[in-house]
Amino acid sequence: MVEKSLRYGAVAFYRAPRTADLKQGFTLRRESLGRDYAAAITRANELNQHLDSWRSGRGETKELDLQPGFGTLAWLVERYKHSRAWEKVSKRSRYEYERALKLVVRHQLSDGAELGSIPVHLIDAKGVDDLYVRLQRGKRVERRLRQANLCMVRMGRAWDAVRRYYPKVVPADNPFKGVELEHGKGTSRAASRAEAYALHEALIAAGETHLAAVPLICFEWHQRPENVLAGHLTWADYRPTDRPNAVRVVHHKTKRHAWMPLTDKVGPLFPELTEYLDGLERLGLPVVLMRSKRGNPAKPFLFRTARSRIRAAAEKANLGADLTLAACRRGGLTELGDAELTEQAIMSLSDHATPQAARLYVKKTEQQRTAAARKRRAWVEAQAEQEADESRNKVAARESENAKYGRGSRIRTCGPLLPKLVLSSP
Repeated sequence: MVEKSLRYGAVAFYRAPRTADLKQGFTLRRESLGRDYAAAITRANELNQHLDSWRSGRGETKELDLQPGFGTLAWLVERYKHSRAWEKVSKRSRYEYERALKLVVRHQLSDGAELGSIPVHLIDAKGVDDLYVRLQRGKRVERRLRQANLCMVRMGRAWDAVRRYYPKVVPADNPFKGVELEHGKGTSRAASRAEAYALHEALIAAGETHLAAVPLICFEWHQRPENVLAGHLTWADYRPTDRPNAVRVVHHKTKRHAWMPLTDKVGPLFPELTEYLDGLERLGLPVVLMRSKRGNPAKPFLFRTARSRIRAAAEKANLGADLTLAACRRGGLTELGDAELTEQAIMSLSDHATPQAARLYVKKTEQQRTAAARKRRAWVEAQAEQEADESRNKVAARESENAKYGRGSRIRTCGPLLPKLVLSSP
């Protein structure tokens, strides 16, 4: 560790590896350790341990750990993305994870440096609380709570994952955990059945016959829009030979699948959707495909392409701009609540693994409140009727007793009869 005098008597600390080590391939260069002596000593010890490890095992593959910035927040994030914990993050979610982690690492400090360049042992709870407030600031909206919350949650997971492998580098106290997260009061949009089918008709009118099936599939079978557009629902899943009255619904995110019945003893369960699919042209194995130009084979929709075409069709039909495929799925799940299904029945149709996950999508509606209030009123009236019956029974019992002994009569009791004593004179 090198000590350097600054103006006004201040002292700063630096660490520079030996030139011989640099010539032999050591990648960590000169690094500023700040002005705090205790923090500088701690950081210098970490770098020295790293140098000792490099010297003792130059033949091992430690490319990531030998890069400049070892022990910083940016290094922690990269190490997390090379860990087993990252392998469990689905490919669908990795984009959002990386976006949240990047917002934290590239956040600029007051001196112009990025937060990712700060050693992890210098990051404390107070600094993270300040970061949480700054991450909420948006350009188009005043507060971006969801964005800031995701940054805190995902950085907390990254910290814990890397801490297991580097207990001497990453502190045990996770500053990203315990942050008092705020949540907005608004709720996600849930489309009604009429709106979902109106979007279906609007897409047919726009010539998007295959894309028109997606709002109904999302609403009736509660499929995630990106899964349907990516081609995960295939014709092999719909009315196969061994199950002509069922469809295999696959939840690509959770890797769960279930057979959804299309009919029962009474009749069809999804008549509008099955009738439409039975008449839909099959362009390939996936049910929903985008017809290509110039005679090329049909291919799955890109999500942004489908979204732009849906917006155009909705605007032309004078439907709301917030009427999306996700809104159709939420609306279908909310309809399960309107139908007063039990929580177990809702989970059997939505195929959510936990009641907590299902509750996020079953939005509270006026119809549910009306049904709940009606049930409550019926209970109140039943209680009142029961009390009235009990009162009438008591009156009838009193009248029966009076009739037996006579109105106003009293039952008199007498003591034992005693013989008369005759006193005779002597």
